This record gives sequence, C-alpha cells and structure tokens, in this order.
Amino acid sequence: MAFPGAKIKVSSGNLLREIAVLDAVPCLAATVKETSNINVLRQVYSLQDAEQKGYTEAKEPFTWGLIKEYYEELGGKQLLYIYGTAETATMADVLNVTNADGLAKALTESNGEINLVAVARKPASGYNAGAGFLDTDVAAAVGKAKVLGQTQQAKNNPLRVFIEGRVAAEDATNTYKPSEQANGYAAVVLGSTRADGSAAVSLALARAVKYPAHVKLGSGQNGSLSAERIYIGTKPIENRLDMENLHDAGFMTFHHRVGVAGYFFGVDKMCTDDDFRILAHGRVIDKAQRIATIAFQPFVENFVTLKSNGTINDSEASYIENTIESSLLTGLKGQVSAVVVKVDIEADLVNTSTLPIEIKVLPLGYLTWITVGLGLTASIKKN
Repeated sequence: MAFPGAKIKVSSGNLLREIAVLDAVPCLAATVKETSNINVLRQVYSLQDAEQKGYTEAKEPFTWGLIKEYYEELGGKQLLYIYGTAETATMADVLNVTNADGLAKALTESNGEINLVAVARKPASGYNAGAGFLDTDVAAAVGKAKVLGQTQQAKNNPLRVFIEGRVAAEDATNTYKPSEQANGYAAVVLGSTRADGSAAVSLALARAVKYPAHVKLGSGQNGSLSAERIYIGTKPIENRLDMENLHDAGFMTFHHRVGVAGYFFGVDKMCTDDDFRILAHGRVIDKAQRIATIAFQPFVENFVTLKSNGTINDSEASYIENTIESSLLTGLKGQVSAVVVKVDIEADLVNTSTLPIEIKVLPLGYLTWITVGLGLTASIKKN
C-alpha cells in the first residue's frame, strides 16, 4: 500500500471561458474507429475533455480534428454531444430515421435536447464516391435528413442539420442544387480547412452555437472565421472561378470580403427556396416551437367556459392568446420583430375538444446585399 498522504491532480483547460448557453444544443455525428466509440453518445465540454473520453488524435484522428476545429472556432468551453458512427455507415445511413444505430438513437438518448447536428464521414479505403463533383452520399443524406427533420418537428423537438458536402471529383461540373431539394431542415456545407475533399461542418456548428438563433453565420459584426485556409477538394477557394455559382446553387460555403482579412460564411443557405431558405429563420421558428410547446402545457386537459353555441368564451380566448404571446415575446426578445397569437373562437369545443390556435412570427430583416450610390457632386445640401 502507498504511504498516507493527499493526492492532487492538476487539470488543464481551466482558463477557457465558459460560453453561455444560448439557443443551441449541438451534436457532432462523425466516423470513429474504436469499437467502444461506435454508436455511443457522449457529452464533452472541451477538446481536453474529449481527449480524456477517448477522442484523441492517435485513436480517432478524423473526429478529433473536427472537435478541435469546433472548439477553436467556439473559443471556449461548452457542451457538445458526440455520436460516433462506423466507417461503413454512410451519412444517409446515419440520418435514416428507421436506422436503429442512426442519429435518431442519439436524439432519443438526449431526451430531445439536441437541436443542431453536424454530420461528417471518413469512409474506409476503397470507398466509391462516384464520378460527379459531389460524393453521391450527399444527395442521399439530404433526402434522409428531411424525413428525420419532419419526425423531430412532429415531436416538438425541432432539428437542423449540417451535412458534409464531400467532394468526389473537384474538377467535375457541379449539377446538384441544394436550394431545389425542398428541405429546410438541412444545409450542405461546402469547403474545408483540409485539402482532402471533406467539409468544415464543425465551423458551421460552432458559429451557430456561439451566437443566438437569429444571428446569421456570416454576420459581419462577429468577425472572420478562425480558419486560415479553405479548400474545395485539394484547391484553395481562391483558385476556383465558380465559387459564386456554388453559393448560388444553395451550398453553405465560404468567401472573402473586401477590406477584411480571413474567411466568412456566405448566406447561411438551407436546402430549400421557401420561408426556411436561411438557417436563421429555421432556428428562430424552432425556438418559437419549443417555447410554445412549454407555454401550452398548463392548458392541456384544462377546462374553459363556453358561449351558448359551444365555442370558447371571448375572455378565455384572450387570456390564452396573451399568455402564449407573452411567453414567446419574452423568450424571443430581440430575435424577432413581432409575434401574434390568434385563437379560433368559432371552434366547436363541446364536440371536438380541439382548439385551433395560429401563431405568426415576424422575423428580423437581414442586410445581405447593400447597394450604394456613389458619385461626385458640385454641392452638398445638409438638412
């Protein structure tokens, strides 16, 4: 036996600042090698914590790199769920809601807490990604992500997903347009900090976690990204002439801004062209859904007074509207322009016990493009 005494364990990482919990509970679903990490969900709070839990550079180089990139961009400590996936599992497999070992398993184990996920893959050698610009797995994953997103929304646990835009043949002409996929739950991230055809989904995840739901990933107020270089395939994006075309096709990708050093996200585009074509709109409505779900709980199976025709009393309807609206305005303060809640006062409650309620959220406006008229003048008149 050892001599009596006190043992002191010196820890590292204590100087990292705590990142306040904002509007995201993130999860990184990525390929792992160790059997003990496959299909296992763990919580980590820093790169050092992740290493202590088995995600080291030596054992899990791919996932370790993503975690490192995530925390470097985040700039502090914060909860990150990690869900390890097998080399044989495609991103489509991971996002398949019917897959017992897929992301749905992790979402269930988190009790619905996870609301933002980045999915990335490191296939085993010999994998056939196809002959097109993108790995064929990308389009398949977008399709599966839509069903998963719809399933989670139906459970009042809404979810948004960043899918790795893996590049198969960098010189091939891209024919895939994420904006035409009618899937506002997913975004395809294109561009990587490594010249290997991967994509920096961890940068997108970190930016989303770092700032509130209404803040766009490319907000100029928050400065450039931590990335020193961005590649598509093996080429730096500065060497590509089609970056605007790729951005306009609906990829969530990167660019430089005149007069500012570093890289920025372009428009935070999702795989759709409807109301939820940008991530900020989706995240705000997801937050509103979660707030409303909680706010409505006291009314479930409660009684209300009725008019003689069996419809809800006006004062009862107003009380419900004001209560829900107040909860939404408090929870979404500064993140929306306005909220209105409207109870259907004509609903037949006696026979249906169903009260339809409509909630409308007016989002913030975003200055994505600014047009300026600039010229000389012979005189200036001031008001």
